[in-house]
Order: sequence, then C-alpha cells, then structure tokens
Amino acid sequence: MDYKINLLNKNIKLDDELVEAAYNNPIIAKIFYNRGYKSPDKIREMLSENLYSSSDPKEFKDMKKTVERIVNAISKNEKIAIYGDYDVDGVTSTVLLMSCLNRFTDNVIYHVPDRFLEGYGMNINVINKFKEKSVDLIITCDCGISNIEEIQIAKELEMDVIVTDHHTLPDVLPNADFILNPKLLRKNHRARDITGCAMAYFLCCELYEYYNLKSETDEFLDLVAISTIADVVPLRDENRYLLKKGMKHFLNTKRIGLRALIDVVEKNSKIETEEDIAFQIAPRINAAGRMDSARLPVDMLLSPIYENSINIAKKIDELNKARKEIQQKIIDEAINLVEERKKNNEVLVLYSDYWHHGIIGIAAGKISETYNKPAILLSLKEDGKTIVGSARSIEEINIYNMINKCSKYLLKFGGHSQAAGLSLDKNNLKEFEKKIEIVARRDFNISEEKNIDVDLEMNFKNIDNKLYNDIRKAGPFGEGFRAPLFTSKGVSVLSDRVTPKNHHIMILEDENNIRLKGVKWFGSETTYQGKVFNFVYKISKNFFRGNDEIQISSEYILESFGEINKVFSGKFIDFRKYDYLESINKLKDKGLSFKIFYEGLSKLDNVGNYVVDRNTVKKTDHLIFISPPLNFEYMREVLSYVNPEFIYINNSIFPDYRFKEFILNCLKFIKYIVNNFNGEVTYEEFSVKLMIEENVIYSILKYLNKMGLIDYCDIKNDSVKIKLVKKSISKDKSHYEIAVRNALKEKEAYLRYISTMDIELYLKYLN
Repeated sequence: MDYKINLLNKNIKLDDELVEAAYNNPIIAKIFYNRGYKSPDKIREMLSENLYSSSDPKEFKDMKKTVERIVNAISKNEKIAIYGDYDVDGVTSTVLLMSCLNRFTDNVIYHVPDRFLEGYGMNINVINKFKEKSVDLIITCDCGISNIEEIQIAKELEMDVIVTDHHTLPDVLPNADFILNPKLLRKNHRARDITGCAMAYFLCCELYEYYNLKSETDEFLDLVAISTIADVVPLRDENRYLLKKGMKHFLNTKRIGLRALIDVVEKNSKIETEEDIAFQIAPRINAAGRMDSARLPVDMLLSPIYENSINIAKKIDELNKARKEIQQKIIDEAINLVEERKKNNEVLVLYSDYWHHGIIGIAAGKISETYNKPAILLSLKEDGKTIVGSARSIEEINIYNMINKCSKYLLKFGGHSQAAGLSLDKNNLKEFEKKIEIVARRDFNISEEKNIDVDLEMNFKNIDNKLYNDIRKAGPFGEGFRAPLFTSKGVSVLSDRVTPKNHHIMILEDENNIRLKGVKWFGSETTYQGKVFNFVYKISKNFFRGNDEIQISSEYILESFGEINKVFSGKFIDFRKYDYLESINKLKDKGLSFKIFYEGLSKLDNVGNYVVDRNTVKKTDHLIFISPPLNFEYMREVLSYVNPEFIYINNSIFPDYRFKEFILNCLKFIKYIVNNFNGEVTYEEFSVKLMIEENVIYSILKYLNKMGLIDYCDIKNDSVKIKLVKKSISKDKSHYEIAVRNALKEKEAYLRYISTMDIELYLKYLN
C-alpha cells in the first residue's frame, strides 16, 4: 500500500474572526475549517453547548400520546416491560428507561435478548412470557421498528406497545400503539441521527416535565454519551450537543454502577476522552452480551450498591479479557488464511467452522484495517448448515452495496456502507466468494494508493498542554467530525522499544531537536529505531500509571531520509566507587536538582521523592543511576527522553541473580502481590521490581507452576493473576528450570560487564 500525505486547505488564509471564534487559536480554527465549518457563529456554537438550541421532545411524532399512555399506566399501577437490546446502545437505553420509570413506579421489569438464542430484536417466546407475567405495556428501546409480527402478537395478547427506536424505517410500520423514532422526523432535522438511548432520553425528558422534574434529566446524559460514542453516529447538531454535554456528566457520574466500571478500568489508565470510552468502556459493556449476557451491565448500571456493582464490573472485565483473547486468536488465524491463500483478493472472504459468532465482526474490522480491503469473516452455526458472518470495509468502499449485488446467494443480510451482517447456506459459500470477487473487480475500485488527509504540518515545539487542552475543547471527535491528524517530517526515532504485543514505545526528535514521547499501537515486529520518518499522528496524553504527559499517537509512519540525531550529547560521570547515599549526598551538597533512577525490590532510605523508574522518569539535567537499567535498550529509552546534561553511574544496588536467591525474592514479591493486590500484577511491574526481561518472567512463572508453588493465568494482554498453592512437583519442570537458569546467567554476565566497563563505552551503546 502506497500512502500519500494530503495537507487539507494548505494555502488557505483564515479570517481573523474565524480564528477569534476558535479561542484565538489558528490551529483550532483550521481544524473546523477543514471539516467544512467556516462560520464564526457556528464554530462558537460548536465550542459551547450553551449557545446551541436543543430539540424539543415535542417535535417527535406521538410524543404527547406516548407520555399520556405511560402516565396512565403509572397511575393504574399497570405492569410495564422494557424490551432492550444486547449492545451498548440497547443496554444504556434499557438502563435509562428503567431508571426513569423506577422514579414513579415499582411495577416495571426489563428484558435484554440473548445474542445467540434470540438474536436481535423482539422474540415471540419473550412476548408470550410477558403475557404470563401480566404485563400491560411493552416499551421497546433500540429495537422494535422492524418487528411487525412480534408486535402484532403482543397486540393480539391485549398488551399495548410503545416502540422507541432509531433504526431505519421499514416499508410497513409495525402495529404499535405509538412509535418514537427520529427517522420519522423530516430529512435534515438536527435530531434525525440520534441513538436509541438518546430517543429514550427525549421520552424521559418529556415524562419528567409532566411530573415537574425536568431539571433533573441531566442525570441520564452519562448514558447518552456512552451510546453516542459506541453507536458511531455522526457528531453534528443534536448528537454533538448531547455528547459534549454528556461527557461532563460521564466524567463526574453519580451513577454507582458506572463509577464501579470506571474504577476497574482506571486501575492502569485514566478515562478522560471519548476515545477512552470507545476503547475502554464500550467494549466491556459489549463483551458481556458477546460472551455471556447483557443483563450483567444492565444490572451493574442499575445497582445502587457499590459492592454489587464492583463485583459485576470485575466479572465484565474478565469477560472482556476473554473476548480479547478469542478475538486475537481469530485475527491470527484470519491473517494466516490471507497470507497463505488470499493476499491478492480484492475482498477478503474468510471462513472457519469454529469462530465465535459474537466476535467475528470486531476481527473483520481489524483484518480490513490491516490489509486496507473489505473483509468478511464467516462461521458455522450450531445447525451445521447455516453460515453467519460480519463484514467490515474501508472508507472508500460501500460493503452493503457490494453484498447486495450477491444477494441471490444469501439467506439474509443487512447493514450500512462500512459494516454489514449476512447469513447463507453452507453449500453456497464458494459461489458467494466467486461472485463477490467478480463484483469487487468489476464495479468497485480498490486502490493500492491511499491519501491521508492531514490537518496541519507541525513542529514539536508547538505541541504542549495548552494545544492539547484546546483540541479537547474543540471535540468531541468521532464519526462525521474526525479527530485532527498532524504531520511532522524528518523525525528521528532515537529509541523504539517493541513490546510483546508489538506496541512501539518511542522517543522522537524533530528537525528542530525537540523531543517527544510517541507510541504506535499494534505495529509490526520491526523496530523503527535509528531511522528518519515522516509521522502522521494524533496529539494525546499518556495517563498510564499516574502519568500526565503529552505524547503523539502515530497513525502512519512513512519512511524518509536524513541523518539520525545523537541520543545523548552530555557527559557520563563515574560514581561506582560510592554507595548510593554518598552519591546522592554529593549531588545535594552541590545544590543540584536531580532525579534518582532505581528499579528493584529494596526500599531506599533517606532519598525523599527523587526516585523514578522507566515509567515515571522525568526530564532533568542531572540523572543518577543507583541501579543499572534493565539493559541498554532501556537506558537508550530513558536517556533519549530525559536528555540530561550529566549522567552519574553508581549501580550500587542490583538484584541477586543467583538462581536460588532470585527465586526466593521472586516468591516474596508474589506473596506481596497476592496479599495486597489479589494476585494481579502487570508483566512490566514484575520486570521493574525483579529487574528481569518480560519474556523471562513467562519462564519463571511456568517454572514455579511446575514446582507446585503457584497457579497463574493471563488476565489481559499485559497482566497476570497469580495464586499461591501447594501441589505436587511436575516431572517436566527441568525444561523450565534450565531456561530460567540460563536467563539469570546472562543477567549476571551483564551486571559484571557494566560494573567494570569503561565509562566512555556507555556512549558507544547509545549513539
């Protein structure tokens, strides 16, 4: 794939009034201009939700009659059933309506369908059970508009039905008593693209107004914010207003269940942006419906008791970890299929008997992104005859239209331009594959070139907290109002640490010798270190483990030319003849401002708050290494970022890498983690405390497991949960013992070498 950077409106000079409207920041003004917003008044309105006149709930057809019917049900104590859905929009809609109605009646129940047993939408068996439970009124949310037969049966069973939904209208509307759907509004109405949860919110606003409680409806906006992000609706007009206002309520939520979920997520990283909700909150809610039941997040979000909510939140977190493992396995298998058989296909149609039906859609998105082609992942249903699948596409290709041209081979399909679902008889799979490939080559142009639309070319010196905060205020970003992309040319990659999951943790320097941290998520195994590139990126922050640092999140890294800059141009000073306190006191006596680099299990006495490690290191002119860095790769990363004038090599404290002593220290650390953190620890924290590489930790854990001392399991990509046990020693322990012993011998040799090596040799390993 060839990439070409396209600077949007490169030579446009912005009007002063436009810049003034955008916080007097020409960068923010350019972001709006590039998205088609050229009116200062409109920009002011988008930056301040107080200037936007929101839609009136009464604008929705049937709103008045719907509220009258619900009020009548409440006054007569009729039984009300909320019928939701299993995705984020359906879950938040259900919780919103339950929370709203519970304010006025206790006689309300809910149902969210089982993805695998019931599928999307209403189910006749559930309708019959509602009748058995003496339900008088059914209120749907995020579903119902296409359930003609099910709603007719409900009516025949003498239950009233109110449909609240936001999906496209069918040719014939269901025989519901009342229908609330934004698609019934006129075209171009500012609320026409709201989510199912937002539709439920408008209903509750009107109901609260009836009871003179309208001022309290903002309590629902945290749920609306989640649904607006997760359902990927266009962020303009009403959606932008609801999300901008809703983000404030989300970040300060009083909803106990949501607070519990945020607490679980924020163990390692702060939730601050809509992107954090998209990648941290929404997938966990979705994972419950994909892996177990959507009742879990509904019950969590409705619970008034924190202990109950946190227990469910932890279970949901575990389900999400399991989902990610299954998802990664599907992705790996799908990539193998592409590489072995289908790399030259225009459409990647990939099939396996056993892929998880609830996860193949996410995996299809990853495959489409990886190869920049439409991808359709398919799996066999339990009946052994029917294949179901999910399709994801690139921006330029309408996958729904493509599938529609192959519809004679399908049982059913649906979706939109970027995502679709389909099912077919297994016997038709080969013909479908052939047909869609013909259609793609004949009717759709899948280019080997890709234009990357970039807002501005930037110097690193302009990237600071003020710019980050102004960009955040210009949001929210998402569908229809994408996050800004910037580019910097001739960037030297001074350091690039590639994690086991192929995340790239980089230190970058631009042509003006300004350094920044950078990250590339899910990159290749190949390092970028020691080369010059043109970067396309978002400006973000690293909140990992209490950090609060500006970084660039790389979207594209395009090879360029130029001379790589030096990692370190300062001076090394040998302090190895002193103990650590002597070394520190020498710097104190000189009145120097300094930081102490230390990693290990020992607690340092009399050092104040000077101590940093690889994750918390800050910029300083004087940095002293009390412990050696784990290896020269880590030293390169630390020095690339800190860029001090003076480095003091002390190395007076380091681990005992003798086998028996090291294993005992390892067990002490594990016992501490079990007693204080329920046995949960990241591999990186393990590495920091024991001064050992992450790949060696895997061997250590296997060895201790084979010795009958621990049980452990990966709980997410970078963490492990360990339990102390006593069981018999496994016969095959020797293989793992040898691996650990060999690794420890290498670490001992490394320590001996750096303890005696000439101080000037450090520069050799860095530059």
